[in-house]
Amino acid sequence: MPEKRAVTQGIHAGPGSTVANVTQVVNVRPRDYYAPFQAPPLPPYFVPRPEVSVRLKAQLLAENEHPSGALVISAIHGLGGIGKSTLAAAMARDPDVLARFPDGILWATLGQQPDVLSILTGWIQALGDYDFRPTTAEVATAHLRTLLHNKAALLVVDDAWESGHVRPFLAGGDRCRALITTREAIIAGAVGADLYSLDVMTMHQAMTLFEHRLGHRLEGKEKASAQELARIVGYLPLALKLAAAQVADGVSWDELLADLNAEITRLESLEPPEVEEIQDERERKYLSLNASFNLSLRRLPQDPRESFAWLGVLPEDVRLTPKMMATVWGVRIRKARDRLRYLRNKALLMPDIPLPDGTPTYRIHDLLHNLARRLLTAPPKPIRKGDLPGMGLTLQEANARLLERYRAQTRKGLWHTLPDDGYIYTYLTWHLEQAGQVEEIHALLQEETPEGRNGWYEARERVGQVAGFLADVERAWQLAFTPLLNNNDVKDKKWREGIRYALIISSFSSLAQNLVPALLVALVEKHIWSPAQGLTFAKHIPDVKRQAEALSQLSSHLSEDQLREALAIAQRMRDEQSRIHALTGLVPRLAKLGYPQEALSVTSKIKDEEWQAIILSKLAPYCPQRALVDATRKIEDERQRAETLVALIPYLSEELLSEIRDIVKGISDKHAHVKALAALLSTDLPDTLKNKVLREAWDTTQEIKDAHRRAAAMALLVRYLPEPQREKALQVMLESAREIIEDIAGLVKRAM
Repeated sequence: MPEKRAVTQGIHAGPGSTVANVTQVVNVRPRDYYAPFQAPPLPPYFVPRPEVSVRLKAQLLAENEHPSGALVISAIHGLGGIGKSTLAAAMARDPDVLARFPDGILWATLGQQPDVLSILTGWIQALGDYDFRPTTAEVATAHLRTLLHNKAALLVVDDAWESGHVRPFLAGGDRCRALITTREAIIAGAVGADLYSLDVMTMHQAMTLFEHRLGHRLEGKEKASAQELARIVGYLPLALKLAAAQVADGVSWDELLADLNAEITRLESLEPPEVEEIQDERERKYLSLNASFNLSLRRLPQDPRESFAWLGVLPEDVRLTPKMMATVWGVRIRKARDRLRYLRNKALLMPDIPLPDGTPTYRIHDLLHNLARRLLTAPPKPIRKGDLPGMGLTLQEANARLLERYRAQTRKGLWHTLPDDGYIYTYLTWHLEQAGQVEEIHALLQEETPEGRNGWYEARERVGQVAGFLADVERAWQLAFTPLLNNNDVKDKKWREGIRYALIISSFSSLAQNLVPALLVALVEKHIWSPAQGLTFAKHIPDVKRQAEALSQLSSHLSEDQLREALAIAQRMRDEQSRIHALTGLVPRLAKLGYPQEALSVTSKIKDEEWQAIILSKLAPYCPQRALVDATRKIEDERQRAETLVALIPYLSEELLSEIRDIVKGISDKHAHVKALAALLSTDLPDTLKNKVLREAWDTTQEIKDAHRRAAAMALLVRYLPEPQREKALQVMLESAREIIEDIAGLVKRAM
């Protein structure tokens, strides 16, 4: 269960610091925010940038002054490494922004070659629709627009390089807002965004970053040296972090200044004279940034530098974990963990969202990722003096080596026997394609288990990645049919492969369609399927009533993440009764896992009071007593209110039991009134209060005109009555029983 702590806390940069509100980030989901939240964590030494954030926040919070239905779009523009993504992430965590967008913070990091359809599909699933499988970005955008209709969500499109990549994500209505980060100002104009230009840090902000990273106030000569270094690197945040990491590692300011100046001079000497003459401010800043990169890497020992280079074999924006990096680097997990931490301390990696067990994870800035890729392919003996030695590999060779490291973990070379490390199942076909091993992708999808079943399907299904398996099939389908479109002479084998992939997709849909919920749950309960497998199939059941039944019955087997996924599916169901049926099983599980307020919030939105009462009754053991009582007060149907009170009473404190009596007095239905009072009598009430409740209950039974209902009410009280009243109650019950028998006899006689 994620730790329930505030996302940020105000701290000081150090003794006597002039900065009173540097923010330290706690990498957990924001407290009491239960909608999709996809924003990456802030860096540990985050420095606020109010020169842009104040105006940007005002626009995000402002009421829509645009024509009805228009999406308000903002764009943060600036150099690479200047802090655009960090500012966007800070906006996403602002309490006022979270309150303004209760339906979610959706985040898409694009880069230069984004998989637009895959990211759009991720947004659709984050909003709770796991059944829709778009085949084009246009179809995905249209469906996303439907899902976001009347919702208030913040849509963040990070690191945009082309306006055509951005447009599919601008699918929100007038209650949504879109926020873009880009290095190209022209993109803002192309999509109609209001532009906010983020410049480099101020001297004050640079000193704040240094002081916070070093843990002490800068004064005298040290401050002067720090200011000079900040000036040389152009106040770029990424360069400042690299410099601060080196100083924290023991490099003196003087040594760092000398080396940095020397590296900048070297890089300038490599530029043609005519380029040097026209070099603008942006290019000079990148020159100093590259100098900072080179200096940081040059100070690394050979092993860590080669480890950094191997990051270039990975796709952009991948979350780095110790387990997957152990294979990438060919080391033990413990060493991979230490090496990741080492690179993070050198400011070459950024923290990412921790794994559920608390294991730290990391990501690499795209500028540094590009540098890693260059080092991976650069010659071991540099051609130019002063250049860093590389690994001398082509990208195809590097991917092939990585695949061999993973293949060594398989049994008999079969990919479906490969243990999942949280990375390779998702990117195996990508690496195979990058390595030029297209035929290996087709072979992968034909692997069979000893029982004759599809091996790769079973491997991905086991970890709840059936959708990923279908994506692999689609990749193979594309690779099989692309030659067909350009060459009429290709072998019939390609046609057979394409048809086979079409059959795989259709057979999967057929299985989900015909799966009985009881069988699905039994497979999970008997440990034949994992809960992730069960949920995967439940997601694809087309009949909404059977899907609701499956989700409700699966609830007790689901982990927190799986439960949230199931809740999102249920809340998207258009059929109200099916939605309620699913929630009846899922909501109590949510409370049991430690989220009572969220469970109560979901319950309060159910319009059917009978079902609302049922769920509140199930929440009794897990939710705060006061909150339960307050929710019960709001139930208008008296009988449902009474039924809920009866379920709650055994869990309430003595103080609240006294309050319950006042609530019961407002129930005009006499039988329901007595039923609630009888539940009160079953608790350890003080004698004085118990006598009052008993007297009220007895008097109320006398007011019930229908003899049968009066007898039923007395049956609830008889065990608590003193002897004279008990005899009278028993007599009334016997008389009522005779009447019922006579009525039945009359019905039988007429039927004869």
